[in-house]
Amino acid sequence: MPRKHARYPGIEPMSHGRKRIRLRAVDPRTGRMKEVDRIIEASTEDAVLLREQWRKEIHTSDQRSVVVPRLDDYATSWMKSRTLAVKPSTARTYAEILDCHVMPALGDFFLDKIADKDVRDWHAELAGKRAAATANNALRMLKMVLSDGCADFNLARSPAERVRAIPLRHAPDDDPNILSPEELGKVLGEFGRSEAGDYALALMLALTGLRFGEATALKWGDVREGEGQIRVVRAQWKGHISTTKTGVARTVPLVAELAAALRAHRARLVAGQHAGLKEGWIFAEEEGGVLKKNYLRRPLLRVLKVVGIKGRFTVHGFRRTFNNIARQVAGEIVTRAITGHVTQAMTEHYSHVGRDEKLAAAGSVVRLVLGPREGDRAAVPSGGSGGGSSPDSDSADAATNS
Repeated sequence: MPRKHARYPGIEPMSHGRKRIRLRAVDPRTGRMKEVDRIIEASTEDAVLLREQWRKEIHTSDQRSVVVPRLDDYATSWMKSRTLAVKPSTARTYAEILDCHVMPALGDFFLDKIADKDVRDWHAELAGKRAAATANNALRMLKMVLSDGCADFNLARSPAERVRAIPLRHAPDDDPNILSPEELGKVLGEFGRSEAGDYALALMLALTGLRFGEATALKWGDVREGEGQIRVVRAQWKGHISTTKTGVARTVPLVAELAAALRAHRARLVAGQHAGLKEGWIFAEEEGGVLKKNYLRRPLLRVLKVVGIKGRFTVHGFRRTFNNIARQVAGEIVTRAITGHVTQAMTEHYSHVGRDEKLAAAGSVVRLVLGPREGDRAAVPSGGSGGGSSPDSDSADAATNS
């Protein structure tokens, strides 16, 4: 039976000049004992050297160089882990940005070989072909991937760290996509007259501030008329049902006018035996599926033309308008609770302080500082801040800019 070398612990001579090398050492990455047991053809001296080499490799395994992948390969694995923590719609957006704008130019580079200049040149070239907002979104995605890659492979810093986004300069009053209360009333009235089939949906968006994907994922069981509220627990994106955008369920008020419109809407669906009733959808296509993203676009354009609103106003503008009006009459905390905005910054982003609201605020400051003006009368609410109208005749020129 082969015997161990007394002078060389862990080395066991075997037949035909072979040596069995065994050792145990703690792996510093895991704190666990790691064992090596190999049989090789080698002299005793070579076996001793190999045993010490393997021991050192275990002890210094956390310091050994690792193979740094190409950006394309790393982004693929990065996306797999990211999709576990974000909504499917967000994951698809990430994938589209990476596939269309980042990987064609930088995907073949190894992570540790991408230089600051590579990122700057790529960003500048993309900005020359695409809108600045598109280039900035792609840069944000690249920064996310490279930041995680640098952390995973112990790289000094991200080469995108110092690359700045392109400033997007525009006047704050330009294109707010918001209506005044009077304008919104006209739009809803015309929906009721000429687009009656979509009136309940337009009213839902206008009086609750729901996102289109949230409103079109509502079921009749979410409407609690006795409690005066609607439960918002899901949303849809391109037909895919998931949680709300923030992942948090909430309730929104169900006012009497909306409740009446929903009852009338349901009566029409029942009378026509609409296919959507089977799944319980409040708003659905004729075949029963959830509505597509641009469903309300054409009816809205027809209504805007009839009421004479020439500025830009989209379906999402209903949410912005609700946010803006609710902010003025109920304050930001209540508004965020209804709209589901997570931060004050997002509520402000959806707000538009128009000329009349600014003038009224400045007038209040003047009265506090200099005292009441001669002939002052009771303040009249401005009635809107979307570049909208007010009771005063001199503000008619600001009635429509949305």
